Amino acid sequence: MPPAADKTPESRRTQMYKGVLELALMRLLQDGAQYGLKILDSLHEEAGLDLSEGTLYPLLHRLEKAGLIKSEWRHEAEASHPRKYYGLTPAGATELKAQGDIWLEMTERLNAFLKRGN
Repeated sequence: MPPAADKTPESRRTQMYKGVLELALMRLLQDGAQYGLKILDSLHEEAGLDLSEGTLYPLLHRLEKAGLIKSEWRHEAEASHPRKYYGLTPAGATELKAQGDIWLEMTERLNAFLKRGN
């Protein structure tokens, strides 16, 4: 039996998500800075991406280290403790544009390919 036959739909979905999480995260932060749990909720509700804190926070750290996002602590009246907010940097906006253009072209062509003959 080929290895792919052992994969569940969820494991296949997880593999595909890994390639789009960075792009989706930067696109979300383009709209404004957000804190971790809000990012998780937004990516789940708006983009349909099911990810955990254990996936999100290392990604945030990696993007911050690369200079694509920045973080700051904010204390808001309705929150009981300060929250760390993440926002897109100018370098992140440039990278988002580059990755977004590639993604849109690639998916347009791949979608047409997958639908051929149907």
